[in-house]
Amino acid sequence: MEVITVVEGKVPISKAREFEMAYASLKQGPFPPGWLRSSLLRNGDNPEIYRIETVWESREALEKYRSSTQIPKAIELFQKVKASPRVEIYDIVHNLP
Repeated sequence: MEVITVVEGKVPISKAREFEMAYASLKQGPFPPGWLRSSLLRNGDNPEIYRIETVWESREALEKYRSSTQIPKAIELFQKVKASPRVEIYDIVHNLP
């Protein structure tokens, strides 16, 4: 079953460009096994709130990645701009096209 990680935090406006560019630089890879896709979202009502949603092929793939690194990339991006993100993990029950 696919799972999604949601990493959300408050990024000061003064750090927004730096944060967005750091996320964009990740497209060069490499990507860990089991990683399917990721999106960077900004809250439309509060532009300081950012969320990184990453889809993994399984909880096992996610756990393998988490055990292979001290700080997952999404968390590291927030920490670089002095933000303290919260992390949630969801099982994907259904997908629609």
